Amino acid sequence: MDNIKLYKKITLEIIQCLKDDKIEELEILFEKREKILQEEKNNKNFKDLMINIGIIDLDRTIKNLLNQNMIKIKLEIQKQKLSTITNNTYINNNQQKINIFNAKV
Repeated sequence: MDNIKLYKKITLEIIQCLKDDKIEELEILFEKREKILQEEKNNKNFKDLMINIGIIDLDRTIKNLLNQNMIKIKLEIQKQKLSTITNNTYINNNQQKINIFNAKV
């Protein structure tokens, strides 16, 4: 019974970390959760109790929050790439304007 409460507590901590953007803490929490699952992997009663306390809904919440964070990070990466391309284009364009005075007529 202690593992069930601990598992639920860790799951709620994961959800809170995702909501607060504390990504660096997630790995440790997921490892703790995985350790509990490995200890109880053959325990049918554990699985039934987990379903009864609503872990499936909490796991869906985690999945949705992870997907939202992934989308947010992908958008940030795209913005950064666009900024880099824009800066490089601007620099290259200015260099061509400077070289116009060196051209032979």
